[in-house]
Amino acid sequence: MKELENRSQRAIRPGQKGFSLIELMVVVAIIGILAMIALPQYQRFSAKAKLAAALAEVTPGKIGLEALLAEGAELAGVDAQTLGLPLQGSRCESFGISLDSMGGTSTLACRLVDDAAYGIGSFSINLIRTGDGEWNCESDVYDKSLLPEACRASS
Repeated sequence: MKELENRSQRAIRPGQKGFSLIELMVVVAIIGILAMIALPQYQRFSAKAKLAAALAEVTPGKIGLEALLAEGAELAGVDAQTLGLPLQGSRCESFGISLDSMGGTSTLACRLVDDAAYGIGSFSINLIRTGDGEWNCESDVYDKSLLPEACRASS
């Protein structure tokens, strides 16, 4: 028993009571550098996720529009709710539809919720159906690399 007490007393020197101030400052500096690198990447990832969620919210409107076109329905009074879109989504503050009867072009629009913290602001994502039945995605988001792959290809 006496031997264990001697070992524990030898492990801590009389002048040594814990970490020095320099050691603590080095740890704080390392954590600060890691946070400086990680925070912008996290914000970028979050912005990309929010834009992908907005595209996912407006995409079901394509099915409703295609169904109306297949039925040969009159599109003059069609609004976003007719296509199965809500008045407002979690990432889209409003949905809109515009129809060009001459060219056969239709546009489904999602006006993004203003989220300046992630740099996506009050922009929109538009799904455009050409007269040929092809769908394209366009957006006025300034940083095109934040857009989902489907929108980057056509923007």
